[in-house]
Amino acid sequence: MTEEKYPQQTDRPNDRPQPPAKRWSRKSLLTVITLSVGAALACFIILAFLPSSKQPFFDSPLKSALTGLGLLGIAGPFLIAGTLLNRRAASSPYYEETFIAAVVLLIGLIGSGLGLLCIGLSVYALIMRFIGGK
Repeated sequence: MTEEKYPQQTDRPNDRPQPPAKRWSRKSLLTVITLSVGAALACFIILAFLPSSKQPFFDSPLKSALTGLGLLGIAGPFLIAGTLLNRRAASSPYYEETFIAAVVLLIGLIGSGLGLLCIGLSVYALIMRFIGGK
């Protein structure tokens, strides 16, 4: 008789058994969320006190990078909350909880995508400055 590495019961025949999910403590989750929101708040406060310039916003690498880091800091808690809701909804027979988890995850993914886009634009602006584009 052979034993499976991760013996779990699955409802559907095509599901593969997954390893048990590593649980985060409540304290560590709150710490990560607090640091993420604190970093985003710091980025936005620094951004508010920077002097305005005549060039477009995303041609300024520092402003664009700070905006991207701030957006990533705001998107982090949404991703964490969506993942936790998704785990909790996996055992629920109702679809509403899964829908809410998907919406929260989508908000987090859109925010992180926009943050990465801002950081990419700041890298592009830096490259254009170094090669003498503008």
